[in-house]
Amino acid sequence: MSNSVLLKVNDLKKTFVKKTGPFLKRKITNVYAVNNVSFKIHKGETLGIIGESGCGKTTTARMVMRLMQETSGEIWFDGRNLCTLKEAETNRIRSKMQMIFQDPYDTLNPGMRTLDILMEPINAHEKALPYSKKLEIVKEAIESIGLVPADDYMYRYPHQLSGGQRQRIAIARAIILKPSFIAADEPTSMLDVSVRAGILNLLLEFKKKMGLTMMFITHDLTTASYMCDRIAVMYQGRIVEIGPTKKIIQRPSHPYTKSLVSVVKDLNNFIENREKLILDGEVDATKNNVGCPFVSRCPHQESVCHTKYPELELVDSGHSVSCHCHSELLEKHHK
Repeated sequence: MSNSVLLKVNDLKKTFVKKTGPFLKRKITNVYAVNNVSFKIHKGETLGIIGESGCGKTTTARMVMRLMQETSGEIWFDGRNLCTLKEAETNRIRSKMQMIFQDPYDTLNPGMRTLDILMEPINAHEKALPYSKKLEIVKEAIESIGLVPADDYMYRYPHQLSGGQRQRIAIARAIILKPSFIAADEPTSMLDVSVRAGILNLLLEFKKKMGLTMMFITHDLTTASYMCDRIAVMYQGRIVEIGPTKKIIQRPSHPYTKSLVSVVKDLNNFIENREKLILDGEVDATKNNVGCPFVSRCPHQESVCHTKYPELELVDSGHSVSCHCHSELLEKHHK
């Protein structure tokens, strides 16, 4: 693995078993939540993973963070295959990998004060530090997220904080051990619009100050364009397009990416000859398609799309797409 690559995922799969119907006539269905996903994240880079609900982006993040066991595949972090580590070894590496969850109302223990919440990871990974030093680290973390003075917030319970303040505390908990990698799972989607920009700018500030590498999960392409160096587009458990953010937005090569871009008004100024593409239907993760997983919703489908799965193909420097018709679509886009 290249020295510049911090995280590498190879052929990652996660299949759930869904049981429906009465006890004696149970119907068992496989749900292919993540299907042969591969990507790399370089040190200091932010990779955005976007897609609609059910596409597998959160499941991917949870497997990377070892909160969920993969069905198969490899997850390499800093030169080590996380999938082969024993529990004790995994616990030792957790201080380098932290996660910010979507809902700040569910991720903070309502019975713990801010001080206790932030002291918990320090007690788990830095037991030898004296209490005075731990307290100093907590105060510095609180003030680094813009809650000043720290003494005004240290002894508050989560219900005494606003949604934006709670998410700031969740961010402080994630960065307090000075990790090298952060997975942020839609960290602003549950917040008021008025406070979202502040949270995003805070993450960008920490990225610059600490040299953080990030995986940023979102369904909002505008947010991804603001936060991410590269974007991976997921559909039905697979990555269908991946590349530099500017290329994904200005030259979307997959019909699904084109549909995501076409409905975001904020991106109007960046796109020429934009085709309005509104999709019917939803992601169905119970289908393990022989052909293209997007074929049932694609307005550009051809016969080969029903019989052969399109592998990710390099269309430009660092820009790959999984589509049999991408050449024709790009040509049409630039006419």
